Amino acid sequence: MKWTYGLKNKLTASVVLLALCVLVLLSNFLDRLHTENVKSSISTMYEDRLIVEEYILKMTQKVYQIRELLNASEALQNPKKLPQLTNNIKATYATFSKTRLTLKEKATAADLKKQIAQLEQMLANNSNDAVANTDEILATLNQLSEIQLNESKLIMQEVEQQYATIKASSQFAFAIVIVILIVLQIMVFSGESLIPLFKPKDPSLN
Repeated sequence: MKWTYGLKNKLTASVVLLALCVLVLLSNFLDRLHTENVKSSISTMYEDRLIVEEYILKMTQKVYQIRELLNASEALQNPKKLPQLTNNIKATYATFSKTRLTLKEKATAADLKKQIAQLEQMLANNSNDAVANTDEILATLNQLSEIQLNESKLIMQEVEQQYATIKASSQFAFAIVIVILIVLQIMVFSGESLIPLFKPKDPSLN
């Protein structure tokens, strides 16, 4: 019956080796999947957060320039300057609105669009309330900037969690591989002990 035991041992070893290969492939697949998720999160932070923050900064700068012109009464000396600034703000807002926005960002951006339209109308009518309107626009832009900061923090937290998952899965897979190799080694040695290399001679033949 030793040949039967040897056959079972070989089959078990084959199953263990197959499980080892599957585990390595699965671990590799999960590592790639998590790596792609990390890359996607970093890309999202760059495209939808850092670049968007640049748009917000540009609009903020133009609004401050409008305020300076209004406070210094330079708008009367250079009447084309204000329309140029407002058109620049509207163009930047149009680009900003095409980025991926959260629900809170969309609501705040809608308020900003209305305020920009009001500012343009006030400037066209030489309204004295234009300066006060710029205060509202700056406050809204500041809210959008804070949203960008909070969203960036959430993305970084997600990246850290994914990195921790990658590290934990890799360590787990490595530990399982070690256990399987140890079990396989034990099976090999136990098989050798049950099947002697040399058959003992029959004493009756002497």
